[in-house]
Amino acid sequence: MFSRLRQLWSRDLIRPLLHRAFTRFIWGLFLSLFFAFLISRAGGPDTRSSLLLLFALLGLLGAWLSHLQLDGVKMPHLDWLRTKIDRKRPARGRGDMIDFVDEEVQSYESLDPEERFLVLLLADLICAALFLLLSLML
Repeated sequence: MFSRLRQLWSRDLIRPLLHRAFTRFIWGLFLSLFFAFLISRAGGPDTRSSLLLLFALLGLLGAWLSHLQLDGVKMPHLDWLRTKIDRKRPARGRGDMIDFVDEEVQSYESLDPEERFLVLLLADLICAALFLLLSLML
């Protein structure tokens, strides 16, 4: 398994990996702290660590689904959900940072399906590890 992952990996995947991992981590952190705040305000116990653990488990579930898709399992409703969530933002009237970069930057949308599944797998594993560490610290 690791040899196949090494064959798919290239340095061009670092930017999409960091982008996916960062956005998933920030959304998970925001949602877990927001729900913990709502629960504590209603007079409930402090649930920050359990909510962070829940998001770690969701990250592991996402990594497992990406691993299955990397092995060739087809999940049609999951692809529809990802296209619904990861819709492309409309172009704005301002310049982009890419105008000033000499080398071409690899975006997530231009990746092959196997590279996308690899990026999702690694991003979910990174987020799951970070959420697990945070749940143990709180």
